[in-house]
Amino acid sequence: MSILCCLLFFMCLTPIQAQEADEGQKFIVHEDMVKPSKIAEYETASKAFSEVLKEHGAVGAEYLAVSLDDMRYLYVSPIDNMAALDSRPVFEALNEALGEEGTKALMSKFDGTYDTHRDYVLNLSNELSYNSGEIVEEGVYFRHFDYHFVYADKETEAKAISKEWKELYTSKNIPQGYRIYTGGLGTEPLIMVVQWAKSAEEFYAQQAKTQEALGDIKDLMDRTMAITRKFESYDGRIRPDLSYQPEAVMAGN
Repeated sequence: MSILCCLLFFMCLTPIQAQEADEGQKFIVHEDMVKPSKIAEYETASKAFSEVLKEHGAVGAEYLAVSLDDMRYLYVSPIDNMAALDSRPVFEALNEALGEEGTKALMSKFDGTYDTHRDYVLNLSNELSYNSGEIVEEGVYFRHFDYHFVYADKETEAKAISKEWKELYTSKNIPQGYRIYTGGLGTEPLIMVVQWAKSAEEFYAQQAKTQEALGDIKDLMDRTMAITRKFESYDGRIRPDLSYQPEAVMAGN
């Protein structure tokens, strides 16, 4: 991973876009697509990165690490507003702790471990999310991600359909919650649904009960997929071992 990559994580290289009034917490996400043969090497580098921050008690540089089953690694940091993208707290903390040469040496540990990386903003929608309080419980580290890449002219309809899903879950008193994130700077039109459990086994058992309780959802599902240009689904896991002060991020993620 180059110094440029670290800069990109915490800096905005394109104009700030207007945000909708009902958006909740915003997050800046750095995403690495890691080579299958380099997972161990990559995680060693990532752990070394977080250990430096822990050792020096970096302030305002917290992030939550997530590994997905397609070998993507996400590093998620909360931001107060889009203007916060102009700051770079991790890079500044590393330079203060290690100096320029030490920072370069640390970042070089990532070299050759991944093919691509990118940075983008996600917005938590409290309005569209359902029953999401238990997401912060200790040990609830499994995550399931559904990505609905929405047709550009269907974003308003997508929001209305998302409200219908929430109303259905509410009317059926479904215990399994979910959080909705909408795509921001650096993404395509996107609605991302995140669900959680202590394990994959627990999640899919919950899903089976949820599907039975919801009953006939064919019409709503058909309308959901009609406004979805592309759909992707992944399992993943919160990685406290690769994170820095994850408890500061968990409440909003």
